[in-house]
Amino acid sequence: MSMPGLKPIIFYDIPNLVQSEPWSPNTMNTRYCLTFKGLPFQTVWLEFPEIKPFYEQHSLVPTTLHNTKGTPTPVCTLPVIMDPNTNRFITDSFAIAQYLDEQYPDTPKVLPNNTAALVQVFHTAFYNAVKGTILLGCFRGAQKLNPESKEYYIRAREEQFGIPWEQFATPEKREEQWNALRVACNTIDGWYAASSGQFILGDTPCFADFIVAGLCNWIRYCFEKEEWEEAKSWNGGRWRRLVEATDRYLDCSK
Repeated sequence: MSMPGLKPIIFYDIPNLVQSEPWSPNTMNTRYCLTFKGLPFQTVWLEFPEIKPFYEQHSLVPTTLHNTKGTPTPVCTLPVIMDPNTNRFITDSFAIAQYLDEQYPDTPKVLPNNTAALVQVFHTAFYNAVKGTILLGCFRGAQKLNPESKEYYIRAREEQFGIPWEQFATPEKREEQWNALRVACNTIDGWYAASSGQFILGDTPCFADFIVAGLCNWIRYCFEKEEWEEAKSWNGGRWRRLVEATDRYLDCSK
C-alpha cells in the first residue's frame, strides 16, 4: 500500500542477541499491526535500562501495572510509537492498535467492525489463561537479551516476583509451567474452534490473532528448540499454522 507523503512512524522496540528475530510478544503486537496496515515505519532499539529515561525525556506516563509483591506498580514498558505525522507518542500495544485504526482509516483494520471492546476482553482472558507460565517465560526470554538488558531484566523480575532467579525454572517448576501452557493452549484452541475461519474472526487476522501469534513466537525464538517443536504440534498443529499465516506481518528488517 503506497502512502505518498507519509512520514515513517517511529517504533520503539527491545533488541536481543539475534538481530533478525523479534523478542517481546508485546512489541510484536505493534510490529504486526504496522506491517499488516502497510504503514511506513522504522525501528529504534532501546535496551531495558534505557526505557525509563526515555519515558522521562518525553514526559510519558506509564500505563502498564506490574504486580510487585502484591502491589500494583506502574512500569515503563515498550512498545511505544511516535507518529511524526501527528507529533504524538502512544504507549501500550492495544492503545497503539486503536490509534492506528482511527488515525489511518483507509488501512486494513486490526480492530474491525467495532470489536475493540471484545478484543480487549480477549486480551485479558488470554493473559489470564497463560499466566501460569510467566516465570518459565521470563527465564527463557532472559537468555536471549543483550548483557545490559539481561542484568536489568533479571533484577527487575526478582523484585517483581519476590524469589531468586534460580528458582524461576527449576526442573519441577519447568514441568508444572509447561503443563500449564498446554492447558492454556487447549483453552485458546477452543476459542479458535468456534470461528468460521483460520483466525479468531474468520479469514482475516486481527489484533487478537497477533496477541496469540506473539506468544507462539516467544516460544519459537526464546524457548528451547525442542520445546517449540512440541508446542507447535499441539491442537492439531494450529499454532504452527497461525505462525506461518502471520509471519508475513512480522517484518524485522525495518
